[in-house]
Amino acid sequence: MHFGTADHDAPGPVGRRPEKQPTIRDVARLAGVSHMTVSRVINGENGVRPQTRERVEHAVRELRFAPSPVARALSSAEPARIALLHRFPNPGSLGEYIVRLLQASTRAHASLIVHEVLEPEDDRQAVEDLIGRGVRGVILAPPLGDDRMLVGLLRAAGMAIVATGATHEWSNVSTIGIDERGAARTMTEHLLALGHRRIAFIKGRETHASSAFRLEGFLQALAAAGRTCHDELIEKGLFTYQSGIAATERLLALGRPPTAIFASNDDMAAGAIAAAHRRGIDVPRDLSVCGFDDSPLATTIWPELTTIRQPTAELTERAFAMILEEISNRSGDAAPRSTQLDHLLVARASAGPPPEAQGKPAARSANTGPHHDD
Repeated sequence: MHFGTADHDAPGPVGRRPEKQPTIRDVARLAGVSHMTVSRVINGENGVRPQTRERVEHAVRELRFAPSPVARALSSAEPARIALLHRFPNPGSLGEYIVRLLQASTRAHASLIVHEVLEPEDDRQAVEDLIGRGVRGVILAPPLGDDRMLVGLLRAAGMAIVATGATHEWSNVSTIGIDERGAARTMTEHLLALGHRRIAFIKGRETHASSAFRLEGFLQALAAAGRTCHDELIEKGLFTYQSGIAATERLLALGRPPTAIFASNDDMAAGAIAAAHRRGIDVPRDLSVCGFDDSPLATTIWPELTTIRQPTAELTERAFAMILEEISNRSGDAAPRSTQLDHLLVARASAGPPPEAQGKPAARSANTGPHHDD
């Protein structure tokens, strides 16, 4: 359990008041015990020797320490149990989520349960498992915030819910994420500023709200620049490396291939670069490739990927804080909240000016035939 601070304005004993608000670890240090012992004393649990309890209570009074409202709501003999439900198509994203959430749960002295929900048919079993484990709050990774059955079952079980990433408006759950449309517009504007006019887009899974929002942002940026995008330049993907390869192979086989490819995530962008290398196409000299997310993969491939950075550390930390607040303030008629974080375009080596801007002929596929400007 994570305990907060005492009254901001109450003066502490001379020479004792720390510069920062006192924490449970400050109490433990002064009492000469572990922070778990302090937690047991504050929560009124048995199993603490009278002399030890007296030292802790003296330290609490000395520091004028009091648990935060969230901590009081979570006070119990067992740590608060939070679950992450996910359906990640690639392990890299899952790993980063888990690491960040584990760090947040450790700081909050809570228990984190990670549960994969592969198909909608698994929803009921997943919720029954969480009920059996005593889970009180659930963080949903994309696209589970849009799973109506799952959300309904979790609500019926009385669990707090926070969805990370984009969700459709009808999902009606508290969310935290970035402006997906705005981020896609930012990347598309970057490619237009480099001089690209024939830009392709690889969509993600249709079940993810972010797939639609990112495509909308891409098209909005083109429209604002007076450009159109032919249907042949919009390819389907699945947010996986292999789907990025397959989509790029189709794009490069066009009679007039694109000079830039904007993939809906970094895994597909990495697949696009691999497909280009397979054909002997230089990235970015002959073809620019951009991604989305700024996952660890973005800086482990060559060339390093120009991409949109999602603040994963802040997102997961804020999501954890939100779920604790949801648990603390459980109310059946509480309105869902939407928190939007800033995104950042990270320009790296995978994107540059189009070939014609470098005085070179545009790359062409093996197919021949007349070519027309858009």
